Amino acid sequence: MLCSFRTNNRNCARSPGVSRIEAEMSDVNETASALAETTGAATVAAELAAATAPPAASPGPRTTVLPRVDASAPPAKVVLESRLRFEHVERLGEGGNGEVLSARDHDIGRTVAIKRLRGPRTPQALARFVQEIRTTGQLEHPNIVPVHDVGVDEEGEYYFVMKQVRGETLESIIARLAAGDPEAHRRYTFEARVALFRSLLGAVAFAHSKGILHRDLKPSNVMIGAFGEVLLMDWGIARLPRELAGEEHGGEEGGTDPSTGLRTQAGAILGTPLYMSPEQARGEPLTERSEVYSLCVLFHELLTLRHYLADRKGLPAILEGVQRHDAPSASSVLSPHQRRVPWELTWFLKAGLAKDPAARFPSVAAMLERLERRAAGYIPIQCPVTFLKRVTNAVGHLLDRRGTLVIWSLSALLLGGFALAWLLLR
Repeated sequence: MLCSFRTNNRNCARSPGVSRIEAEMSDVNETASALAETTGAATVAAELAAATAPPAASPGPRTTVLPRVDASAPPAKVVLESRLRFEHVERLGEGGNGEVLSARDHDIGRTVAIKRLRGPRTPQALARFVQEIRTTGQLEHPNIVPVHDVGVDEEGEYYFVMKQVRGETLESIIARLAAGDPEAHRRYTFEARVALFRSLLGAVAFAHSKGILHRDLKPSNVMIGAFGEVLLMDWGIARLPRELAGEEHGGEEGGTDPSTGLRTQAGAILGTPLYMSPEQARGEPLTERSEVYSLCVLFHELLTLRHYLADRKGLPAILEGVQRHDAPSASSVLSPHQRRVPWELTWFLKAGLAKDPAARFPSVAAMLERLERRAAGYIPIQCPVTFLKRVTNAVGHLLDRRGTLVIWSLSALLLGGFALAWLLLR
């Protein structure tokens, strides 16, 4: 199937889709003030209200601008021809207000993903779509999917072009591990899972450094590429903290989350209940510590292969569990397919899953620092097991730095001990 996208050209005739956008933008202009109140995205609403003029479009579909190089026979020839820029290959997925398509970019010669705004075109839906594009576009980080382009197609649908990631979600990986898949356990050992989580922390910490909260951190929004690359997806409800006042109980439309059967955005709930912090479940303002909790719920499930609220059914029971039920010690959750979760990671999770925000890690950056120090061999002493690990690591590091000296010193101690024992027993 071919995808026809139009280029912006204010001197060209309008397509039928643009006429529809013109009417919609007029509606946006009338409801911009209400949008600022109901979504909290005051900046986006103001910009949409000012943008009364619809995007102009060229009469024809968006085409390539680069010439084709014919190297079939020397010398190579440059052939000037025009082709459709994007050619649809397949549908990758769809949600409440959008769909994601795989497409071939004939100008650059690569496969990309195209997300289009679909479904009921309300000012709120359009504001969220614009916010997602701009938020994702501002977050240039190796673990956040980049935005390549944006436009309007010939049907008047907004779209943006981004990197296409081939791989599987963290949700799928957890399911395979829980089922005892040998290949999954060979590839995703505890240390490999910690490495994936550290990459995820890097993405969230970067967003927080820009003042942006993701608000929907969960395994299905984390993609693992074929070569182990980690990408945090779906920034559709991400917001700056100052934009969140009053939004948690706003009247936004909702879509059903397929992994939980619960709403990602609906009525008084924004986010996925199973991965919410207690304060998010209560509709209170969110902070970085709220996402510390959500990340630790995800990490607890990644390590134990079981969500701590897996037995709770129905939204009221889950929200009550989020606020009152403590996650079990990760080392106490047994699986027939793996050994116990390391104790230092159990203590790490305990700090992040505190119901009281003040008792959690102060930031995602602090979580990342803690895991980086662990990777360097530093383990806080919090129980007998972590004490032994700390001593063992310290001895190992000493051997690495002063191996010869340590060996000779131990040898001298052993010889001295034997000599003393021989003298005492004579």
